[in-house]
Amino acid sequence: MDKKELLKQKAQRQQALLDAAKNGNRALSDVEQLEFESLQREIDTLKREIEEQERAQSGNDDVQRALKAERERYAAIVEICGVASQRGLELDMQDFIKRGLSVEQVNAEVLKRFMSMNEPISSGRSEGNLHVHKDEADKMRAAASDALQMRAFGSVENPAEGAREMRGMKLRDIAIECLQRSGVTHAYRLDDDELLRRALSPESQFASILSDTVNKSMARGNQIAQTTFERWTSIGSNPDFKGATHYQISEAGDLTRMSETGEFTFDELKDQGVKKSIATFGKKFGFTRQAMINDDLGILTKIPMLYVQSARRGINKLVYQQLTNNPTIFDNKPLFHADHGNLGTAGALSNKTLSEMKTLMKRQKGIAGKQALNIAPKFLIVPPELENEALQLLTSMALPGQQNAGVNNIWRNALELIVDAELEADESNLLNYFLAADPMLSDTIEVTYLNGDDMPKLESRMGFDFLGMEWRIYMDYGVTVTDFKGLAKNNGVTLG
Repeated sequence: MDKKELLKQKAQRQQALLDAAKNGNRALSDVEQLEFESLQREIDTLKREIEEQERAQSGNDDVQRALKAERERYAAIVEICGVASQRGLELDMQDFIKRGLSVEQVNAEVLKRFMSMNEPISSGRSEGNLHVHKDEADKMRAAASDALQMRAFGSVENPAEGAREMRGMKLRDIAIECLQRSGVTHAYRLDDDELLRRALSPESQFASILSDTVNKSMARGNQIAQTTFERWTSIGSNPDFKGATHYQISEAGDLTRMSETGEFTFDELKDQGVKKSIATFGKKFGFTRQAMINDDLGILTKIPMLYVQSARRGINKLVYQQLTNNPTIFDNKPLFHADHGNLGTAGALSNKTLSEMKTLMKRQKGIAGKQALNIAPKFLIVPPELENEALQLLTSMALPGQQNAGVNNIWRNALELIVDAELEADESNLLNYFLAADPMLSDTIEVTYLNGDDMPKLESRMGFDFLGMEWRIYMDYGVTVTDFKGLAKNNGVTLG
């Protein structure tokens, strides 16, 4: 839940207190007044935090807009100079850029120089031709990128206009097309080294087409990654790499029955902090001269897609290691421990063992140890070896293993099944299985991302050690056990 939603809920609770008092034609009671004031303090804190976030975001947005505008100005000047070069007017593009001239100022200067050459502007090239049409540049990049995606994967949903026509073009053909569009009319005569060197220069669109293709391949890989942790874990956000604290607040105590002269007493709420942090995980890969000569699309399509899938599997592995390694958590005890009341009696997956695990979860108490939380399991998590048994238990009309086929199966459609190969037999060759609560209702394991961004990042630069282009792909994340109450484990039976 984000802070704005939390703020809305607390304001609604305040209003509910006021409405209750108004409907009862009375003032707020002492208990209600205390709650109202506590809510107000929380609301004030949330408002400050939201304002700080919005100010920080606003500053970052301004920087990004400025950078985007500068890139667009640069690209526009490049295209203007390319058009002028095709008509025999050589211009100092870097001079325009260094002087900070706007696109309109460059257009005006170019037109003035054409007039000084006493060369009329023909009907085939209007003044508008000298203006950079960002749409045309974007269309070219999108079409070429989608064409490469179609060559690599066979089809693209809603391909850009022109993509089908460019589908037959090799990487070398696209590099030549980009150079010719930027004014290098003899690009087809260049040898491979010179062609790639010039195609990757800022004056050409080729580099942006390559990066756009890589980005689309990453998005495709993110969609098809075979991971399951997303279904039952929660998502967190850290603004930086410093350690942060995830707080759990205890349940409120029961309201005390008051006598006529009884005195109201303060409730004692407890909190519990869980430390969490994130780290960076990444790899780099490159597009070389050989890749262009060999028309190796895999570097731009299959490789980044595989890296993204690998990144998602890395998170998946870390999450399931929390279950299988049974790490020591915030209270200095293993995640699954008798003191935590979340470790069932070892046995094969059955009605009996699941019933015990479900009861353990429902019997969990809050931090203060006063009230039962009544947590309901939502997911059954098993290794592949137990998939068929789990499916039978969760889908059969009759309860498996019963002599009387008329006994209804109470587990039918009662839990969502999650099967993941990261779960393997433990050091004792036992096949463990687990129950997990709904992450929206109970803390269990949190995957924390830098600023909440769960998509891998991509950065590019010209190759330093080779002729070509290199990218690095990375993600910033961490995995933390935030509470044990929404999880239950059974050690199971020996494999085989």
